[in-house]
Amino acid sequence: MKCPKCLRPVDHEAESCYSCGYSELEAAEKYGANQVLLNRIHDAAACLRKQDRDELAFALDQLEIKFPQMLFCAYLGTLPDDLSMSELGFWLLNHGQVKGAEYARPNENAILLILDMNTKQIGVSLGYFAESLISEEDAYRALLHARPHLINAEYGEALEKIFFRLAKVLRKKGRKMRKLSHQELQEQSRALNGKLLDLPHHLSPDVSAGEKEEEPQYVTLRSA
Repeated sequence: MKCPKCLRPVDHEAESCYSCGYSELEAAEKYGANQVLLNRIHDAAACLRKQDRDELAFALDQLEIKFPQMLFCAYLGTLPDDLSMSELGFWLLNHGQVKGAEYARPNENAILLILDMNTKQIGVSLGYFAESLISEEDAYRALLHARPHLINAEYGEALEKIFFRLAKVLRKKGRKMRKLSHQELQEQSRALNGKLLDLPHHLSPDVSAGEKEEEPQYVTLRSA
C-alpha cells in the first residue's frame, strides 16, 4: 500500500508513514474527525445528468447483487488545491458512511472512485480488504479503460466502465481462491483418511469481509 500524502510504500500495520509521518490522526486534525453521511453516488459537483446518475445507480445495483459484501461508491467534487484525491479517499474511508451500507458492506470492503472536476482527474481508493483483491496495476488498467469517456466528459459512462472492469478482477480472484481452497481441502481430506470436507464459500459472487480498514491504494489518470 502507499501513503495517501507522499505516495511512498508503507506497511499496512504502521500507524504513520515512514517517509512523511502522515497518519489518520493528521488527516482528522486537518479535515475533521466527524463522521459524514454519503450517498452511494455522491455528486457534490453536480456534473451528472439524472439519466447518467440513474444508469450508474442501476449498474451498482447489479454489482451489489453479484458481490453483496463489497461496497461500490463514487465521489464527484471540486477539490481545493491543498487536498489531493488520495488524501480525500483515505479520509472518506475512515470517516464516511454510505447510506444503506452500515453493516452489509463495511468501508474496508469499499471500492471508492473519486472524480476531481477541478483537475479533471479520477482516482481509485480501496479499503483494506478490497486492496488485498485489487492491485495497483488492476486499478490503473481500469482507469485507462475509461479514458475515452473521460476525455469526452461522459463521466457517468466512465465510472460505470471502471466499476465493471474492477468487477472482472474480483471474479478472476474469486475463481483463483475457489481453486486454491479446493486443493487445500483435498489435502486435508487425504490427511483425514479420505473423509469428505465441505468446500467453504469464498469470493464471487459473495466476498468475505476483512477485519479492519487501512490507507487506500491510489491510482490517478488525467483525462485531458
